[in-house]
Amino acid sequence: MKRTSISARFLRRAAVITAAVTTIAATAMAAPAAAAPDTTDATAQGTCPFINTLCLFDEYDFGGARFNVKALDPTVGACVNLVEHGWGGGRVKSGINTNPRSATLFPNDDCTGRGWPIDYDPAFTVFEANSVFVW
Repeated sequence: MKRTSISARFLRRAAVITAAVTTIAATAMAAPAAAAPDTTDATAQGTCPFINTLCLFDEYDFGGARFNVKALDPTVGACVNLVEHGWGGGRVKSGINTNPRSATLFPNDDCTGRGWPIDYDPAFTVFEANSVFVW
């Protein structure tokens, strides 16, 4: 029994590390000067030009800074701690999921608790999210 729980913890930690690397890589690809977040204001169309990606915004109607996230390995997905990336505590106000698989936002920082699924949809507004599971 313990071996299974250790394996589950290992896989969860590996997914978090994978998500962190993916987030850093996605940010670097999105903006070569990765220090500054994308602050382009626009309507829902065209504000998330990446495929199979969840783009989160810190203003309603897809304005303000943008945080892009997707799993490095989409066959297993990844839990991303939004708090560690400065996007927890209610910062996420709107977003766009360009992945045909649903992403799920969670109130806790470890993808636990009752999730809020975000289907392939050009637009949504959310509750206070502290983590997200993406594919």
